[in-house]
Amino acid sequence: MSRWISVLAFLALPVLAPSVFASEMREVSGQITVLERMALPDDMVLLVDIVDGLDTAVAVSREVTEGRQSPFSFALDAPVDTDLVLRVGLRGPDDVIWLSEPVGIAAGADPLDLGVLRAMRIPPMGFAALLYCGNQLVEIGFMPEAVRIRLNEQIITLQPQVAASGALYADADNPATTIHMKDASAVLRIDGSELSECRLIRPEHDITQGVWSISSIEDRPTLFPSRTELVFYPDGRMSASVGCNRLIGGYRRHGGILSFGRLASTRLACPEGMGEQEQKFNEVLPRVDQFFLDAEAGRLTLYAAGTPVLRARR
Repeated sequence: MSRWISVLAFLALPVLAPSVFASEMREVSGQITVLERMALPDDMVLLVDIVDGLDTAVAVSREVTEGRQSPFSFALDAPVDTDLVLRVGLRGPDDVIWLSEPVGIAAGADPLDLGVLRAMRIPPMGFAALLYCGNQLVEIGFMPEAVRIRLNEQIITLQPQVAASGALYADADNPATTIHMKDASAVLRIDGSELSECRLIRPEHDITQGVWSISSIEDRPTLFPSRTELVFYPDGRMSASVGCNRLIGGYRRHGGILSFGRLASTRLACPEGMGEQEQKFNEVLPRVDQFFLDAEAGRLTLYAAGTPVLRARR
């Protein structure tokens, strides 16, 4: 599935970056099916995400499946004048996610039908970035004590190793599978076979840069926003406070897709109003499946099924 195609996929509630509105658009369509044979819950969210060559979201769509079962059709408009990358999948309860591998979309004007894409259930990958290895796309997830590679419907966990320079990781069960990163370049070996020299792509501006003050939760302004904070670390950890307890946990980021795992919390007694605010924050965060970052204005918006549920600013 790591191939350069020319298209995209989805339905309902599209969100476009401002620069996209000035571009000529074309429709990309297809279907997504999950590899597992199982009945899917009624409240699954269909995810479609398109990023540009710098891994910055340019178009996304979210749709609640309402009991429908795999395969799911999708269609979405995408810019014609730049190479893009597509991910499509499903988000379920308890932060269970199925995702297709990243699909390259070459610039072009003709409508494109991608056919059937396969989505697999994936474990947490923290901050997932892209590796361009010749004509092959690889997703790499940065976690506190490891990295994960997603390639050819395999997910490989690599542990840090001693290196004279750069950062070296190896598969503990198969030392012939390694990745050696130096700045934005990487050498990736799978079972001893070296992929063409890889380039690591991380957005120039991303959610890990700075501390975010939470200005509203479900359109309700926060009490004392200067005392709130939301911090994303580059290794997939996060911490937060809405004015009382300290919350810590992990997040997943794949392009414009964002979700959170379970949070641990201190147990302080909160002043009047703060407890309710914290409870609302804890209710909202598990529903998040998307973010939009306005780097120039320093604003971050988190969405659940296409609806903004949290706003923050640097």
